[in-house]
Amino acid sequence: MQAIRLNAVVSDDHRLQIVVPEEIPVGEVEVIVLAGTQATSGTKQTLDDLFAELDRMPHKHLTRKEVDRYLADERASWD
Repeated sequence: MQAIRLNAVVSDDHRLQIVVPEEIPVGEVEVIVLAGTQATSGTKQTLDDLFAELDRMPHKHLTRKEVDRYLADERASWD
């Protein structure tokens, strides 16, 4: 079985017309329709949305000593 990916548009009368490459043999085929992808569902998150969400999260600011201690502990665990 050979698979190809094509983009198409469903018309107002709910018909789908596609043209397949000539290397597809004439005869019966199976068509799978994927509709309502994230890009068309209205749930796609923009980068600005992500940054806004990150800004709303509580931040824990570490001191230099805390960062140095964490790194030293991490490095010590490598042995």
